[in-house]
Amino acid sequence: MEQFKKSLTDLQTDMVGAMKSISKLLLSEGRSSNTLARQMDDYLCEVENLCVKSRMALEKYRPLCEPLKVNAANEIVEQICGSAEVTNEGWVHITLNTLLPNCKHRISGYLGDTIARLISNCGYKLPYFETAFLAIVEYCNFENHNALDNDNKGWKMIPNALKGRVIEDDTQFHLSIGLFTKWSEEARCEIYVMPPEDVSDFTYYLFSDTL
Repeated sequence: MEQFKKSLTDLQTDMVGAMKSISKLLLSEGRSSNTLARQMDDYLCEVENLCVKSRMALEKYRPLCEPLKVNAANEIVEQICGSAEVTNEGWVHITLNTLLPNCKHRISGYLGDTIARLISNCGYKLPYFETAFLAIVEYCNFENHNALDNDNKGWKMIPNALKGRVIEDDTQFHLSIGLFTKWSEEARCEIYVMPPEDVSDFTYYLFSDTL
């Protein structure tokens, strides 16, 4: 019980840090757009890291009323964050109910942790690829995007979340990566992991809007 209280105290301290970050945002009137963007990222990182730490810390002390997987995403997390499945083609398909974060200034581990939980709790027998192609497709428009420039999109935590779960490694000899965008009023991100030989089928489905 003492360790549980200590964990809660640590989380409370982190929550105070997040409150300080949003207080800075409230007082940011008149500051440069660069400063404002950095303060937004600071706040988001504080909140997202708090979420990840809360997941990890509280799961240790959750009463075992029914069998639970370690680090499993519950139904509420899935409804908020997205879903994962294995398609008829044998591809891993992850849907995120959000776009990739803007990583120009700072980024948290929230997205990688969420993806790891979704695939661990998807209920499918996951394939395991020695070599693979990772396709990341953002659906958005000029109004609801997070980052127009590809080098500002926070996609790099995705291979890390997949490594050891569905892919052997994320080196350039094991994993090829494609970043795509499709016009949509509804913002979301679709992630596919497949054998390299299936890339031509995937691109056909993608550009013919039959995915």
